[in-house]
Amino acid sequence: MSRILVLFSLLFSPLFAQETEEFPFLGVTVSTQSIDIAHSNNETTLGIRYGKQTVDWRTMFSYFGNSSYKSFTLEIDKILMDEMFGTPKVRPYLGFSLGTVKYEDSSLTDTRGYFYGGDLGLIIYATDKIDADLSYHYYKVEEFDTLDNIQGGTLALHYFY
Repeated sequence: MSRILVLFSLLFSPLFAQETEEFPFLGVTVSTQSIDIAHSNNETTLGIRYGKQTVDWRTMFSYFGNSSYKSFTLEIDKILMDEMFGTPKVRPYLGFSLGTVKYEDSSLTDTRGYFYGGDLGLIIYATDKIDADLSYHYYKVEEFDTLDNIQGGTLALHYFY
């Protein structure tokens, strides 16, 4: 757990070091999760999201869930290639995620764990106040004997205020 805290502090330090203008946002998400357990399951989840974005970085807290799957995630994303194109309407990013998962299935004895992993995606700006986020994520799950990884795609809409 101490490794996670050290990594968390190292990842957050560049976010606040140089840039001062932040753009807070709220969002809603629809996600599909491919859950790798003894019998592979696919889950569709709905979620909410809160985050802040600077010109180069984005940090978000997300809560996803349905009747059997619940997840709380911290995501830190680095927005890429702005130096090459300026600040375009479509911006790729690469990120790191850390979170908790609770999965209820009658065949499982363990139902809780934590995960870490990566995500990549595109931010598509519809207006100055609204963007869409298309992403893929892969998470390695720990302390959950029968669950190894979670992967899937997410569509999110964010409102900047």
